[in-house]
Amino acid sequence: MIVELGTSQRTELEPAAVVRRFNEAWAAGDVDAAMRLVADHAVYVLYISEDLLPVGGETVGRANIEAGLRAVRNQFEYLLYRPLALTTQGNDVRGQVEFMYRHRRSGELLSGRFRMVMRVEHGFIVRADEYHDRAKVEAFLRLFAS
Repeated sequence: MIVELGTSQRTELEPAAVVRRFNEAWAAGDVDAAMRLVADHAVYVLYISEDLLPVGGETVGRANIEAGLRAVRNQFEYLLYRPLALTTQGNDVRGQVEFMYRHRRSGELLSGRFRMVMRVEHGFIVRADEYHDRAKVEAFLRLFAS
């Protein structure tokens, strides 16, 4: 992400700072701000069946990612989205997120932790891989989200 520093000076944020800003915006429910940190050509891989979530499997392109993530936010109320310690290796930022979501239609809670690996290039997230307890999440979705 490019940050304005006065009228003529610009600087690029480090990968961990980009991911922190994304997480802060996402946790606050500011999807617009979060998506401004995602590259147009980004790839998002959620290791959950695409038959169960609109953004499950691999999604390519910021517009498609945003549409899928907004659909998930429409299905779930985010009660907790707490990113834990981030580690950086080159352009890759790894972390864990503690979450608690309420399924809007059923009122049932889904909670746990997932791992996230994001690649940042030129100040934008270009790839995100999200690893959940697949069996648990898919069982929940089959029970309550159909």
